[in-house]
Amino acid sequence: MLTFHDGGLTLIPGFLVPIAGLPFAYWVVRRKADRRWTLLALLAVVHVTLVIALTIFPIPISGQDFYRQTRGMSEDNIVPFATISSQLMHLSLNTIRQLVGNMLALIPLGIYAPELWPALRDWRKFVLVAIAFGVGIELAQYAGSLMEGFTYRVTDVDDAIMNASGAVIAFLLWPVVRGSAIGARVAAEVEARYPEERA
Repeated sequence: MLTFHDGGLTLIPGFLVPIAGLPFAYWVVRRKADRRWTLLALLAVVHVTLVIALTIFPIPISGQDFYRQTRGMSEDNIVPFATISSQLMHLSLNTIRQLVGNMLALIPLGIYAPELWPALRDWRKFVLVAIAFGVGIELAQYAGSLMEGFTYRVTDVDDAIMNASGAVIAFLLWPVVRGSAIGARVAAEVEARYPEERA
């Protein structure tokens, strides 16, 4: 079955999204571009599909009536730093997990985006893209809740702030890591494992 049940809800699971990403991964490999581009493009495909799977899915397809009547559209936050401040004042394993998870969510974007699209090596353009990516996730969640008729995924501007912050931090640190001894060692290991194909 391609659905599962949680309480009264019937849902489509998120594992279908990475499966849908396989044709894109196949296209990347079939391009036979240089090794560096191929690995970064595959990272982009994996990252985007996982973000969609974790932030949008699972999607309810039946059983929403109870939640529409009891929950409705609630719990969303559009006040910047309201949730972050509350989480920092009431630290627990759960709030730490939420803060760290939101920070980590877009870190790969700060690695592959500037490499695949040279225009994004300008930090001002990258910051705009990181913000757009984070806001886009929240808007997609809000649109999903509107379609479901209840707050299935909480929309929170602070999630977008943390998402974008993680991407920008990665953008700033990745060139340092890449140029370090650790980065050189990783590059050498990749070179040894995936030698460049030569005509």
